[in-house]
Amino acid sequence: MEAAEKRLRTASEYLAWEREADVKHEFLDGEVFSMAGGSEKHALLAANINRELGNHLKGKPCRVYTSDMRLKAEELDFYAYPDVQVACEPRR
Repeated sequence: MEAAEKRLRTASEYLAWEREADVKHEFLDGEVFSMAGGSEKHALLAANINRELGNHLKGKPCRVYTSDMRLKAEELDFYAYPDVQVACEPRR
């Protein structure tokens, strides 16, 4: 039995496909990965970290985002939905 060939995509193909998808996927070097579901413990931890960071950064030029905001790491050709991320000015 032969191994299935990986279908590599460009970042543009991934972004167009992801806009239409019902679930979130991450992208790294042409490969697309389905996001795994989290546990109650994981969700609580992410929410607590988000709240603490938000409280700490109140009034500062940084914002805290949840996993609804996609992150692009240009140097790695990587797109992901981190549980928590902080973005400071200037944002793109």
